[in-house]
Amino acid sequence: MSNGKRKKGRGRLTVILILVAVVAAFAIRFSVLSRKDSVASIRSIQEIEGIPVETVPAVTGDLDVWNTMAGTVEGIVQYPIVSTNSIQVMDVLRREGDHVNRGDVIVRLEKTSPNPMLHSYARSKALYDDALSDVRRMRVLYEEGAISAQHLEKAEMALKIAEVDLINARAGTDLVADREGIVTRISVNPGDMADNGSPVAWVARTATVIIKFTAGSRQAMVLEKGQRAIWFSSETGESGEGVISRLDLSADPETRLLAGDALFTNPGDRLIPGLLVSFRVLTGERRGVVKVPAGCLVRLNGDYSVYVVEKGDGGKSVSRLRAVETGLMTSDEVEIMSGIEAGESVVIFGQTRIEDGSLVKVISDGEGER
Repeated sequence: MSNGKRKKGRGRLTVILILVAVVAAFAIRFSVLSRKDSVASIRSIQEIEGIPVETVPAVTGDLDVWNTMAGTVEGIVQYPIVSTNSIQVMDVLRREGDHVNRGDVIVRLEKTSPNPMLHSYARSKALYDDALSDVRRMRVLYEEGAISAQHLEKAEMALKIAEVDLINARAGTDLVADREGIVTRISVNPGDMADNGSPVAWVARTATVIIKFTAGSRQAMVLEKGQRAIWFSSETGESGEGVISRLDLSADPETRLLAGDALFTNPGDRLIPGLLVSFRVLTGERRGVVKVPAGCLVRLNGDYSVYVVEKGDGGKSVSRLRAVETGLMTSDEVEIMSGIEAGESVVIFGQTRIEDGSLVKVISDGEGER
């Protein structure tokens, strides 16, 4: 009895498994047939209407190639204020960023300290004051006829010598600007020792500045003196124009970099000496040339071609593969020197799905985007 029930149970299970297998087989079959029908319908539609592509018109316009560089700002005239003696700093009269004129005192050293090269300032001042008093007295006596002209000339000569000594003594303690400019650096504080021969401050003329830069091999190959340059600030939106003013004749043997200068006017002193700034150099330009987006190019056997959409039989659109000669290239656009003319429709998306003579359907002509 139990054996009979087991056999019946196994039989039902077998039937169920067979039914499941049959249903699954039919489902797979219908799925495959559905996909084939779908593929077949897409292909049939494209055979009638064409493969969808996007095109843009070749246009006539200008083409500019810019290379981005970076460098350090320096004043066109830049010089140090140097102490000729080892004397303590008494006062710093200017701050970094201050405008100074020729003769303005920037740093004042201790005047009572003995100068190893010259007389002390106090002694020189006393000698000058004494010589001045003598000259004034001698002039009165000369006018009264009490002394000869030779005596007066001797006193005046002594005054000139004392004046030169005072100027020298003052120059050793009052460190002044030689030319007009902006104080770009102060390297001492009151109480410090100003070392003999060491700069205590730097002054630069910043109405015009130089950006010193170095260029790698790819950049150096396209750089030339006189090329237009533009500096820019992505943070403030400020910019200014200049030119490449100098390029070394050879690269540094250690760094393999070529050094150069870019000269910029600097209204408002916006470019501060010592800053690292970015600027662009115009390394190539074309005017009134036929151009297309770089994405239109197709590379075949090392040469460039494009697909042009033409009207075929029955007014339908057909793709034609055209070999082109390219000129100046940017990351976005390319000059077409021959092969197509301005106004022709060039495929920019869909090139991988077509070939020469393919029936195509233009779904976007790019007219509103150019």
